[in-house]
Amino acid sequence: MLKTIKDIFTKTKQSDKSWEKNRLRFDSIISDKRFNFLESIYKRLFDNDNRLTNDEILDAYFKFSDKIQTNSFAAAELEWVTISVLCHFRPNLTEKLIRRGLLNIVYSLGDDIDWFTVEQFIDRRILDDKAEPYGGLPPNIGQEWLKNLLPVQKEMVQKVLVDVIEENRKERENI
Repeated sequence: MLKTIKDIFTKTKQSDKSWEKNRLRFDSIISDKRFNFLESIYKRLFDNDNRLTNDEILDAYFKFSDKIQTNSFAAAELEWVTISVLCHFRPNLTEKLIRRGLLNIVYSLGDDIDWFTVEQFIDRRILDDKAEPYGGLPPNIGQEWLKNLLPVQKEMVQKVLVDVIEENRKERENI
């Protein structure tokens, strides 16, 4: 039986009202009926559904991502919060999933950035205790991925970032 979205994202210690507010924001965005592309994907991942394909995950993520309507800073936060869970369960999709988050950081900060800038963005705008990222906080495994697993992949992130920056520059030249 599939868990409810609230069961999946419940923290064991709910004493911090700020944390709870951020978690509720994440729950409400992911389960929004207008853009409900990821809720069932997250449930299936947490239930270890071995029938869930990479294509289903990518399709749901891109549909969700395409519907994001906010400023570039908030969009970058939401992208990273959203993909953290997906990348935790499917690390083989990381290179594809981080592209839009990186692009939104480029839109926010410009293209004179590197891995260190990306790491600072995530640390300050998502992981900091006082941060209130747009989209709220990811589940614990998403936070773990952002804190510990993503930094181990800094060379890959830097390579994808360089590619994203180059694509963005070419796109701007064609305008």
